[in-house]
Amino acid sequence: MVHTSDNSHRLLVKQVSIQSREELLATSMGITDVCIIRLPAFSTANEYYLPLESIGELAADVANNLKPSATLIVLGEVIDLVQVQAQMSASVRYQHWIALKRSTTQIIDNRRLPHDHFGALVYTRYTSSLRHTKTRLEYTYCPACDRTTKDYGGKKHTYHEVGTLLSDVWRDICCDLDGDISLIFDRFADLFGIDCYKELVVLDCRQMKLQRLQVQVRKGEVEENNQELEITDQILCGDCLEELRRIPDNSIDFAFADPPYNLGKKYIGYTDDLEIQDYFNWCDMWIKEMARVIKPGRTIAVLNIPLWAIRHFLYMQTILRFQNWIVWDALAFPVRLIMPAHYAILCFSKGVSRELPGLNNELAYIRVSSAPKTFNALEPLAGDYCLREDCVNSRIATGTNDRAQLTDLWSDIHRLKHNSRRVDHPCQLPPHLMYRLLTIYSKQGESILDCFNGAGTTTLAAHQLGRKYIGIDSSNKYCTIAEERHLEILNGLDPFRKKDRVLTSKNSPVPRLAKQVYKVSKKTLQLEVRCVAKQIGHVPSREELIQHGRYSINYYDEYFVSWGEVTAAARTTGMTEKRVDQNNVRNVTEQLTLSGL
Repeated sequence: MVHTSDNSHRLLVKQVSIQSREELLATSMGITDVCIIRLPAFSTANEYYLPLESIGELAADVANNLKPSATLIVLGEVIDLVQVQAQMSASVRYQHWIALKRSTTQIIDNRRLPHDHFGALVYTRYTSSLRHTKTRLEYTYCPACDRTTKDYGGKKHTYHEVGTLLSDVWRDICCDLDGDISLIFDRFADLFGIDCYKELVVLDCRQMKLQRLQVQVRKGEVEENNQELEITDQILCGDCLEELRRIPDNSIDFAFADPPYNLGKKYIGYTDDLEIQDYFNWCDMWIKEMARVIKPGRTIAVLNIPLWAIRHFLYMQTILRFQNWIVWDALAFPVRLIMPAHYAILCFSKGVSRELPGLNNELAYIRVSSAPKTFNALEPLAGDYCLREDCVNSRIATGTNDRAQLTDLWSDIHRLKHNSRRVDHPCQLPPHLMYRLLTIYSKQGESILDCFNGAGTTTLAAHQLGRKYIGIDSSNKYCTIAEERHLEILNGLDPFRKKDRVLTSKNSPVPRLAKQVYKVSKKTLQLEVRCVAKQIGHVPSREELIQHGRYSINYYDEYFVSWGEVTAAARTTGMTEKRVDQNNVRNVTEQLTLSGL
């Protein structure tokens, strides 16, 4: 896919083949621009979980050589990037983990999902937010209906003609780490094509003959506990550690955790603003308890943002065996010009994993009414097919094959968009995320555990799919909500159905507005702001809108949550969901950029 970077001068890409540690350190000394360390790929499936020896220390030494203005990017396999971050110098600031799609999916075995991504860690020697150009990806178009892959509905006037802002999951360009990755270099050369940089220096370390560490296999795997669980199909209200200790050793078939991220969310029943070391010590304790209760050969899955997932990985690998780093492409609140979409699901097994039920044809996908019509747990939606109902129905009627191979890069599971499908909890996962995890890692009748069960998404999905369940949460309110929703299943209702609810919790800093009848539509008001912007030559202030606008400022105060939302259409061009001539679009974009809009 083509990208467009505003006001960018593409950096000169300079590639240097590095033969030794000494040459690497000498070449990196004093770099002031953008430096990329290109690490070797694993050469065989057996090396999938074996990190390069001393790679963390080596990357840290390069970081220390860079000048204060420099940006450092490390390209490598998941297992190597974890070690890089673990040993990275305090002289740099972590900015992003960008997930990069492979051209060739790596088939390891039936104990792991096919592996479909590598990554780029982005660091800076400076401590401020990442400096880069505003870069957009051109829209993709559905192969069946030739409209944009995403249905933008009534918000097309707030989007840009060229495309959407870049995220930290790059699926539009496919490369292999050991092959031609010039497309990645070109994108970084444009992304960082700002005035203070001139060169992008690639230090290619593939000829350094770096060795991969051999991991010692622990002897004496624990035998499975065949005793029946005394606690089953229950929601336990209490401290997660105390409740986990009530569960027998080796008795759970699949355990999932979506813990508080230590980002200051307003949960009920516990604090999400712990000091970072206290937070990780606490995480280690519940991970250890999950490892105790899981059966041998079974899987634990932990969801978190990439930076925290790295720390979980480092602890989990000391007591469990790595299976997959699943990249869930789940766009969150767009707080940066590189939009946060990369969420990591770490999958580790207790000892040698059994063959995954979802990969060895042991079971078929059970369709649940809660999931979208296009969703299949074991056969994800392919490529750029859209979700518009008319197109979906047409594809079904004509027998169009719109399926793709299931890998560890998931882009067909979207967050809950509408409040009608939410209950009063700030962070709710889409149920079809759990349908996929449960279908891959468990069978009907097996036991499922979630020690941060919240409003019940995991246990409800388990209930619907015929699994036993145990959910733990410290909040009486959330436990009550979960129990009431399980009763709905018993009464033949879908707990994830659309329903009008009064919600107080929210997962973003944007305040929730009360429902109201708009005397003038929000679209009309936003387009009026665009007209004013064209008239005065810049995005208007509140006072300028009062002076030049046709509508009462009270409408803007009452209908919008921020001035940024008021002026959203004035700061962009608007788009159409039909295919357009991108050359004309670029000309319009250049004119708008030059005019300051």
